[in-house]
Amino acid sequence: MRQNQRASFDHASVILPNLVWMFALVAAVVAASLRGFDSLTLLPIAAIAAIPALIGVLLSPVIQREWAQILLMLSWAGLALMACILLGLVPMGLLFITVPAIAMLFFKEKFVEGLIIAVLIMAIVFFAGRAGSLPDVDLIDSGLSTWVKQTGLAALLAFTLAAMFAAANRRQAKPISGVEMRETFWRDGVEGGLFEYDSKARLIGTNAQGAAQFSGDVPESLVDFLPLDHSDQAALGGKIEAARETKMPQLLRISHKGSGEHASYDMRITPLQKGGWLVHTHDRTDDEAQLESLRQMGASAERDSTDKTLFFAGVSHELRTPLNAIIGFSDMMRSRLFGPLPGKYAEYADLIHESGQHMLDLIGDVLDLSKVEAGRYELNYDTFDAADVIRSSVKMIRPAADAAEVAIDINLDLDQALLIQADRRAVRQILLNLLSNAVKFSNKGAHVDVDAQAIDGDLELAVSDTGMGMDAEELARIGNPYTQGEGGKLAVERGTGLGLSLVKSLTTLHGGKMDIQSKPGDGTRVKIILPLQAD
Repeated sequence: MRQNQRASFDHASVILPNLVWMFALVAAVVAASLRGFDSLTLLPIAAIAAIPALIGVLLSPVIQREWAQILLMLSWAGLALMACILLGLVPMGLLFITVPAIAMLFFKEKFVEGLIIAVLIMAIVFFAGRAGSLPDVDLIDSGLSTWVKQTGLAALLAFTLAAMFAAANRRQAKPISGVEMRETFWRDGVEGGLFEYDSKARLIGTNAQGAAQFSGDVPESLVDFLPLDHSDQAALGGKIEAARETKMPQLLRISHKGSGEHASYDMRITPLQKGGWLVHTHDRTDDEAQLESLRQMGASAERDSTDKTLFFAGVSHELRTPLNAIIGFSDMMRSRLFGPLPGKYAEYADLIHESGQHMLDLIGDVLDLSKVEAGRYELNYDTFDAADVIRSSVKMIRPAADAAEVAIDINLDLDQALLIQADRRAVRQILLNLLSNAVKFSNKGAHVDVDAQAIDGDLELAVSDTGMGMDAEELARIGNPYTQGEGGKLAVERGTGLGLSLVKSLTTLHGGKMDIQSKPGDGTRVKIILPLQAD
């Protein structure tokens, strides 16, 4: 948009002085005829003098090209050179002024180039004349020669004034939309639209990207920057007022349909020292589309995860019924309720009972974790003594500990009450999972310690063992579902890797934290911190 406006204006500015020159030549021929001079002699001279002006008019559509500007300046320099040869350096050397005059319509650099071209050629003509190298041409009589010199200087004066007027008008010109396309905005390379508003919130400048964002229809007032609804207009007005009061930039996310399609922009309103505001708008439409795509992908992944969790919960629930029957009938067989069994069958009944019980425990972990992940695990808060739950949990795990020849010690402060508001079943499940892991991964003759104390409104519960421990890499994975350390993979009684994950999830549901410390060969210490009072 800026280039088109500038090109159209340069086209008009170049045409004006050239037309003035040709009009002056026509007027000179008419005036000479009225004074009795031979017009047939003047017509060829006027035609030659009009050649640079005709070149300027013809080149005006492409005058921004470097070659077109150089060609136009050289054509005027050639006319001055010919005039000096035919009519003498004095006063025709003044015609070299046309070269920098026409260069004024371009850039500052071109004015300097035009001045240098004019001075060099005039110096060559001067020294050539002093050396007697110029040809002695006598095509017209002295009376007509004087008339040509006088009218040529008059035409030069008119041409120079017209060029100065066109150059001044070009610097003050406004684009078609009434907005000045500032050079500083165009050259700074800022990504996005730039808009400058004065102290009265009136638009005084923008750049090409800013005009493109609004398809050329740039808002003339800052308070009417976008066709927003009342709430958005109020937000924009608030940001403008905040920028005025704090003298600090203000940020705002905006949307509009200026280009026919919905677009989103980050808008930055910066107050200027001289008064007014500089507004920068950066197109975020593509970013918004990508974010929306990511949100949809995240929602889809969440739905898939929820569906998977619900599937596991349903399958686990359905498996519990036949497993309970298997455990019940195998228990009847073990107790010889209907009479004795042969030796091998009695052994098989024990194995069926133990395997069924182990599988039921694993399915229970899967079901509980699935409920947590699906957001369907509901905590039933109750006030109870955590010490009672600790003792009962140890009592439940002790037969397995005795079979593994692992001692369990409980360390409680008998003078300190451990009353807590929590889900009793969830706390017991946390303890059972921690104790089960500690016994499972401890060698014969090892010790498992259970410590509990109330500190600063929290219950700190720790289970420590002297088992094989874990390294830093294993610790980083522990707590993720279906993840086990190397000790779990080597254990005789394999699990699902859900124990600590379930402990972590149940602890988080209570608003607590889990901390694991372990080193290979030095055992593991798992500390659970639960708030004594429910939120």
